[in-house]
Amino acid sequence: MTAMAEIPLEALVPRANGPVAGVFLLAPAVAGGRTMVLKVYPQPLDRRTYNGVEVEQAKLAGLRSSRSIVLVQGLDELPDGRTGLRMEFCPQGLRELVAAGPLPIGDVVVLGQILASVLAEAHDIGLVHGGVTPSNVLERASGQPALSDFGLDLRLRFPRDLTGDAAYTAPEVLRDGELSEQADVYGLGATLYLALAGHSPFPTRPGETPDDVVLRVLGEPVPAVSGRDVPAGLTTLLSRMMAKEPDDRPTAAEAVHEFEALLLTPQETGDDDLDFDDFRDELASARVAQTPQVATVALARPPKPRREKGWRPSKGLLIGAGVAASLAAVLVVMLLPKDAPQSTPRPVVTRPSSGPAATPSMTPAVRLELKPPKDNGTSVQLEWTSSKPLTYALNIAEQGGNDAQTTYRGTGTSMTVRVSPGLMYCFEVQGTDGTAIYISDPQPLRGATCRRR
Repeated sequence: MTAMAEIPLEALVPRANGPVAGVFLLAPAVAGGRTMVLKVYPQPLDRRTYNGVEVEQAKLAGLRSSRSIVLVQGLDELPDGRTGLRMEFCPQGLRELVAAGPLPIGDVVVLGQILASVLAEAHDIGLVHGGVTPSNVLERASGQPALSDFGLDLRLRFPRDLTGDAAYTAPEVLRDGELSEQADVYGLGATLYLALAGHSPFPTRPGETPDDVVLRVLGEPVPAVSGRDVPAGLTTLLSRMMAKEPDDRPTAAEAVHEFEALLLTPQETGDDDLDFDDFRDELASARVAQTPQVATVALARPPKPRREKGWRPSKGLLIGAGVAASLAAVLVVMLLPKDAPQSTPRPVVTRPSSGPAATPSMTPAVRLELKPPKDNGTSVQLEWTSSKPLTYALNIAEQGGNDAQTTYRGTGTSMTVRVSPGLMYCFEVQGTDGTAIYISDPQPLRGATCRRR
């Protein structure tokens, strides 16, 4: 997080007004050539709050799941004395996505697994989010979901009216303002309820006041999702996450395990026109694999019985982020000295069939080719082609870095990536059609030699 800098008011473009802070777009000329967001609070930050935000953000940046968090990148001071938090620009949030209708069931499960993982890691180091609502679940330009507005220091410095988000707020928070790990789990459960049902667990009824909604949250059970054949395991999990008593809720870590069980366990046939088998093997192998050799063993296990119909995650934006994160566990691009031997051509790993000999197969059925990158100094333009439409993710390895970073691209075949001048990079594209994972040959930048570990 960078130190405080002064931002001219004319550089701000209003975007939204929140219950406490206003949200502005920051002109690229002031934000280093990028479009950024500045969340502006009505008063300056005192030294205690400033230090607290700095410590929270440093801890969050060190989490394994930090790529699923919208981090504060800087604190800026406005000429009128107000303070702004500089963050990356995310084009839309969960509320906008759900405005077009509920998300596919598979997307909700993967979104729950991603966000619960973020909360579990944060809770493990003593950090509480303090306000998990649909407004804080954002979608990056890459299609990856991310959780924003993390931390208690700003919430304690600038208290908000809880009645505005009462439907997503735990009963104990509404009663006495007790922000806790258990309250985070409740907020996540209520947020996923919106994604699944298309409305909050306690939508405002005609003639109701915000106080009436609070009373229902405090006293009424969470209604079951109607109109969709939601798997019983998912319904039960969300109900437990929104239990009235904090001690009756699962921890975030327990919720992660249950979401993963939903990802990897065959579901009963339902009316939702989705089939979850498409990515189950890839997800399963990635979660148990620590090396590519282990992943091969996982793919060779005896096949599960196939059902004529089940439910799948869509190839849409949210599910893509979960698939990309999972595939990253078995695919790493390395940077080696220039005299290292070159890597071998990329195989295609397909899922085991339902036949008696369930072994991994190698097939060149789809040709996925990444073109040489165009180096623009601080950014790189990447383009690729495929002989078949796929859902893509891009792996990026930086000189001096550890594992490659994975960014979901959806069905697009080009992407601009920010890079540091002078450093070497390797890029690799992976794609899936739901039955196989296809991997391009890596492309080097600035003389790098690339190899998969």
